[in-house]
Amino acid sequence: MKKLLVIMLALVMVLSLVACGKTEEKPAPVEETTPEPVSENTPEPVEEPTPEPEPVVLADDTHALWTAHGQFLLADGTENSWNGKDSELYEASALTAIALEDVKAISEDVYNALAAKEVKYLYTIDLIFGTNDAGWTTDCLINGKMYKANGSYAFKIAQCTVDVDGDNKVYSEDQWIHDPKTAHSESLTPDTLFVPVWQEEADENGFSWASNPAVIGGPGLYTLVIAQYNNASTPDQAGYGIALVLKEAKDGIAYEEILDWVAADHTYGIIGAFNGWDGDVAMEKVDDTTWTGEVELTAGDQFKVRADGAWDYSWGDPTREDGNCACEADGTYVVTISFATGEGVITVEAK
Repeated sequence: MKKLLVIMLALVMVLSLVACGKTEEKPAPVEETTPEPVSENTPEPVEEPTPEPEPVVLADDTHALWTAHGQFLLADGTENSWNGKDSELYEASALTAIALEDVKAISEDVYNALAAKEVKYLYTIDLIFGTNDAGWTTDCLINGKMYKANGSYAFKIAQCTVDVDGDNKVYSEDQWIHDPKTAHSESLTPDTLFVPVWQEEADENGFSWASNPAVIGGPGLYTLVIAQYNNASTPDQAGYGIALVLKEAKDGIAYEEILDWVAADHTYGIIGAFNGWDGDVAMEKVDDTTWTGEVELTAGDQFKVRADGAWDYSWGDPTREDGNCACEADGTYVVTISFATGEGVITVEAK
C-alpha cells in the first residue's frame, strides 16, 4: 500500500513538472511612436513658375533686307541716299528685325498701337533727320499748317531683293513704303511723322500718294519703327504702320511755313532731263496767273516747272510716283503753268 502511494505521488509530480514546462506564447510588443511636432515655420511648397516663351522676331523671309532711303544721315553720321546706292550703303542702312515685345523699350505708346494690330513683319533703325542740307524741299503739314521741309526730313523704306555674283551683291527695290497703289502706310506718331494721303488725286493741300512722308518733330536722332500688317493695303485700311520716336534733339534746319502764294511775285522756268537738270528755260508771263514756255523733248524725258530758279517751289505731275512730268514722244512741247485755281497746274501740249 505504501509502495502504491509513493508511485502515485511520483506520477503526480512528474505531471506537474511537465505542465510547468509549457509557456504561453505572447505577441511581440508593439513599439509606440511619438508623432513629431508640426512646426509653425514649415514653408509651404513653392510651385515653380512656368517660363515665358521667348519673344518671336518678326523677320521678313521673302526679302534680302529692308533699307532706309533718303538724304538724311545714318546714326554714325554717314550720309545716306536714295535708290541706286552702292551695296555697302544698302547694308549700312538696313533695318533690324525685332519682336513686338522689343517695342516696349522704344515707346509704350507705339507698342500699344501695334499690339492692337496683326503685325506680320517688324523692323527698326536709328536715323538723323534735318541736320544736313539735301538741296531741295518737300511739303508737309504741321499742326494743320503747310510747311516746306528740307529734303533731309523726307524718307521712304524699301523691301529689297538681291542678286549675288561671287562677292558682288546688287540690291534692287521690290516694294517702296509709302508707295502708290501697293503700300498704304499710316503714321503711328502723328506729332513727329507726316504721312501723305493715299489717293491718286491730290487733296486740297496738293498731297497725294506720290508725296513723301516727312519728319515733323524737328531735327534730331530718331528711332524709326515700321510694321507690315497681315492685311493688304486698301484706300480705307493701311497695310503698314510707321513710328518715329525722338531719342536726341539736334541743331538743324528749320521748317518754313508756306504762306498764301502770290504767283505774280515770282518767275518760272522749265528744268529736266532735256538739259541735264541744270538751268531753267525761262517761261513768259501771259497774265498774273499764267506762264508758258517751249522745250524740245525726247520720248520719256522727265521735267518740272520751278519758281525763281530754285527747288524751294516746284510743280510736276502729282499722279506719278516721282512727281515729275514726262512726255511720250519726241517733239517740241508748250508747257503752261496756271494758278487760276490757287494751285499750280501744269499742262503740256505738242506743238
